[in-house]
This record gives sequence, structure tokens and C-alpha cells, in this order.
Amino acid sequence: DGPGSRPWKSDTCGDCNHYQGFQRCAAFPDGIPNALWQAYKGHRTPWPGDQGIQYEQVPMPTGPIDIPEFLKRKA
Repeated sequence: DGPGSRPWKSDTCGDCNHYQGFQRCAAFPDGIPNALWQAYKGHRTPWPGDQGIQYEQVPMPTGPIDIPEFLKRKA
């Protein structure tokens, strides 16, 4: 977390399941505080005003991935 964070990208928030884009998320719909956006520890513990919602990793696909026909290699 943290060292790669920029005003337009957060190492902390970018791969959170609650992130909604434009520096907003389910925990902070009016804007993620800069202290969390650029945090080195991330939002894995409660933070004032987070509505009880903390960081949750975006789930990884568990099944086969459906590749569209136009991306498949033609023989």
C-alpha cells in the first residue's frame, strides 16, 4: 500500500471491492479522505466515518473465463 499512490490512483483503494471510482467508495460516498487514499497501511481497520466498511480485496475469478470469439486465435 501507499508508495505508488497518486492523485488519480490509489494503491490502497484501487483493488478494493468497495471502490466506485473517482475517489469514492461505499465507505466514503462523498470522497475518500486523502489520509486513506495515500495510506501506507490501507483501510483494513476502522476509520472515522467509514460506516463500518473496510478494505475488501476484489474477488479473483474462480471458474473458466469466457473469451469472446473475436479474441480467440484463428487456426
